[in-house]
Amino acid sequence: MSLVVHLVLFLCITAAIVFLSAFYADAEDGPALRSVPKRAFQFVFGCTVLAAILIVCEHVFGSVR
Repeated sequence: MSLVVHLVLFLCITAAIVFLSAFYADAEDGPALRSVPKRAFQFVFGCTVLAAILIVCEHVFGSVR
């Protein structure tokens, strides 16, 4: 599968995770909807940092010569 397809699938799953966590965290709908963009940014940023750390660890410790 191409990178674009993977990114689209990741964003679909991200939307589901972020919306559900926002509505479980806030009792009112208004504050929950307003918190979605911030939560989405934090989630995607966290996944990006984790992926970068894993790639660096793979490069440093997993290289076979």
